[in-house]
This record gives sequence, structure tokens and C-alpha cells, in this order.
Amino acid sequence: MIRRLAWRCAILSIYIFLLAPLVCVVIVSFNAEAVQTFPPKSWSFRWYAHALTVDSFRSGTWLSLLLAVSAALVATPIGVAAAFGLHRSNWRGKAALESLFLAPLIVPGIVIGISLLIALAAMDVRDAPVRLLMAHVIAILPYSIRTVLASLSRLDPLLEEAAETLGASGFSAFWYVILPLIRPGIVAGLVFGLILSFDDVSVSLFLVDARTTTLPIAIMSYLEYSFDPSVAAISSMLIAATLGIAVLLERGFGLKRLLAG
Repeated sequence: MIRRLAWRCAILSIYIFLLAPLVCVVIVSFNAEAVQTFPPKSWSFRWYAHALTVDSFRSGTWLSLLLAVSAALVATPIGVAAAFGLHRSNWRGKAALESLFLAPLIVPGIVIGISLLIALAAMDVRDAPVRLLMAHVIAILPYSIRTVLASLSRLDPLLEEAAETLGASGFSAFWYVILPLIRPGIVAGLVFGLILSFDDVSVSLFLVDARTTTLPIAIMSYLEYSFDPSVAAISSMLIAATLGIAVLLERGFGLKRLLAG
């Protein structure tokens, strides 16, 4: 009984540790004063209205959303193909190739951003959205590869052989047997890609320009000159949007079923 109570208290402490910063941000967003203070001395919605009027926040939100969706949709099929090839391959360079694909997980984002800036400048790629899309695909690709490889490692190879024995072609066996079974890895990689791309700062910092700025960089630039609760307000709106999407997925599909198959 005591051990069970201690375990529940430990779990509750972890939840409080993780959620307390989010609660503080939401509370600060209702501060009526011009400087962020906790707890607020007076309450107001003025900073929510102000955050919606900041052009950099509005344009940055749409760009970050479009960039995250585009990068995830591009990286996911590439990651599935790469993971499937690595899983089936038996040649000696397999380990080196896998390490190369997963290198962005190890290399700091600042190094990736600077390297891509130099490489794309040498290739005369000056369009900021194109540079950002290429960078974000490279940055999130390892997550798609790793999650799909994890799903493939638990796959019974006899299932594909049974499908081919019953007359299915290689493509049909992959499409109707393998692909549904590795769906949890694909969805997990897609979700990770969306989140990481939307929140990225270190890679995007070197590839944006004056007319093309993502939301995290717009927030960082805003904080250099202002410390009002507008940032807390825009963060609270993002938290609410994330919770809303999670609720819709749970009601429509079931998150457990969607991620676990």
C-alpha cells in the first residue's frame, strides 16, 4: 500500500513538473500590466488582442504551419522508403548508411543551419521558403526513419511470404500487408516531424530573411525589444490549439488506436 502510494505521488510529481510551466504561461497571459509578472496583480484579455495584431506573429504562424506540414509530408515517404531499404539490405555499408541518415540527430542544429546556408548559397538558392523546406526535411527525416525502422524490426517476415505465396505481388504485399502493420511508426514519425518543424529555431535562424520569418524566430525577435505578455498570449493560444487537435483526434480516431494500430 505504501509502495503504491509512493509510486502515485512520484507520477503526480512528474506531471506537476511538466505541466507547471505551461500553467504559468497561461496565467501570465492574462496579466493586465505591460510587464510580465507572476502572479498577475490585475487580469485582462488585452494581450491576446494585441498578439493577434502583430504582423510578425500572424505571418510567422502561417509560414510555420505550412512549412511543418510540407516538410512532414515530404520527409515521411522518403523516411519510409529509406527505412524499408535499410531493413531489407544486408550489404556491408548498411551501418554506415544508417548512421549517415541519422546524423542530424547528433549534429547540433546550429551546425546544420550554417552548413546549409553555405551550401545553398554556393548553389545560388536564395528563395527563403525553399531553403527552409529543404532544411526542415533534412532535420526531421531521421525521426521518420527511426520510428519506421522500429516498426519494421517487430514485423514478422513470414507475413509477407504468406501473402506472396497466396498470389500477391511484391507491391501488393507491401501495400496491403506491410504498410498497415508499420502504420504506428509512420504516424509517430509524421507527428514528431510536425512538432519539431513547427518549433525549430536553430536551423531556421540562418535561413530566414526579412520577409520570411517563422513563428519561433518572430517570438525570439520580439522578446529582444519587448517583454510584455504578448508572447505568453500567443503561446497560450498555441497550447489551446494543440489540446484542441488532440481532443479532435481522440474523438474522431482515438489517439491510442491511431498511434498503436
